[in-house]
Amino acid sequence: MTSSEKLIHVHSVAEAYLYLMTLRCPRCGRGPVQSSQDLTKTSDHEPAWRMPTRCGACEHLSAIQFEIKPEPTREAARSDCINPTGERSSAIDVLGWLTLFQSIIAASERESDRAAARQLAREAAQCLDEALKFYGDAGELPGDDAFFTEESRRRFREHPHHFARSTWLQRRLMLPEMKWTTTVARPRRWWQFWRGGR
Repeated sequence: MTSSEKLIHVHSVAEAYLYLMTLRCPRCGRGPVQSSQDLTKTSDHEPAWRMPTRCGACEHLSAIQFEIKPEPTREAARSDCINPTGERSSAIDVLGWLTLFQSIIAASERESDRAAARQLAREAAQCLDEALKFYGDAGELPGDDAFFTEESRRRFREHPHHFARSTWLQRRLMLPEMKWTTTVARPRRWWQFWRGGR
């Protein structure tokens, strides 16, 4: 996946940062692509939020423009809720969500602080819930429209068994059921666990 100058539609600040984690650098094709500054609203009269980025491999500087709907309040911008709606993502495809789930749950298992580990498990569970939105009511495999790039479609063609709905539903059942809150109990920039901070 590569970044683009088009406006990226997301459902929360959290989803914007997760989208960033799925990107490859548009210059070198590697990464990781990281935020060089916080996501900020460009204007009260514009729908776009802007996130300056830097490639960890080649140092290429860029920026991503986001539209966040529903428009977050200051409190909602710090929420642990990735998607407060029933809509599926138009920014991150099913492969992206499954990859994020695996990465975040692995981070949770490595975390020595129990509260932090539970928080990461919450975030991983939400990523898996987002992935499952791409499956039909009874379908075992996602449809063609669940993949946004040729690379994702190729992965699906080569390894369809990796996308079996029953496998991911079983993984979801292994995670504790939690009531999602609108705010984080211990406010933090939760996406910073990728950098080793909280």
